[in-house]
Amino acid sequence: MTQDGPLVAQPLYRRAEAAMVARIVGAVWTPGMRLPNEFALAREFGVSQGTIRKALTALEERGLLARSPGRGTTVARTTPAEALFAFFRLRDAGGRMATPEPMEERVARRPATDAERAELGADCAEVCVLERVRGHAGAPLALEAMRLPAHLTPGMERETPLPNSLYPYLQDRFGLAIMRAAEAVTAALADARAARRLDVAVGTPLLRVERRAFDLADRLVELRESFYRTDTAHYAVDLARS
Repeated sequence: MTQDGPLVAQPLYRRAEAAMVARIVGAVWTPGMRLPNEFALAREFGVSQGTIRKALTALEERGLLARSPGRGTTVARTTPAEALFAFFRLRDAGGRMATPEPMEERVARRPATDAERAELGADCAEVCVLERVRGHAGAPLALEAMRLPAHLTPGMERETPLPNSLYPYLQDRFGLAIMRAAEAVTAALADARAARRLDVAVGTPLLRVERRAFDLADRLVELRESFYRTDTAHYAVDLARS
């Protein structure tokens, strides 16, 4: 028996694994935190050392824990700074990553719409909205609007300017580790607002990308709509057979 509930179902190591994930999601175990040894964890979770070792190995394979000689087992930083670019697929004319930098930023908190509550959860009464114009090589490249549950990001609207690398910030500040994202890419024409913010003519072809990002518990925690200029960059995805 543990504070996370009894570990009685088979396989036991999966139950222990789920209980440890719950502690990471709940920020009970924070990035860089050193865990007790296997004996202490086995006693705490009411399982054998072999079972806890198997659970720890599974979490290490998922990238949630890190093991190293001399340091033992620690909670991994699951969204390092480079993770920003793992989810960013724009390339410049030379095929190089078009690294974006914030040019303008607005952050506000407002009541969630019915559509947002339907996606982010019934307990999402308010959302934190982050709007950014991001540039590359001195010119506007992207117009982004992100919506996150306000109860999961308390006070975010008061912490401007926010870091360029948003996902590491979300983990460090709020314990939200982004583990996967789903995107839908379509073509769009610049309306007056997008044209003004991106410094293009109304009706200019843009790339529209809708993203839904999920955390460790596979909760949807971010809705994002982005518009990208297509005259200075292109969207690139590398595919390989597994």
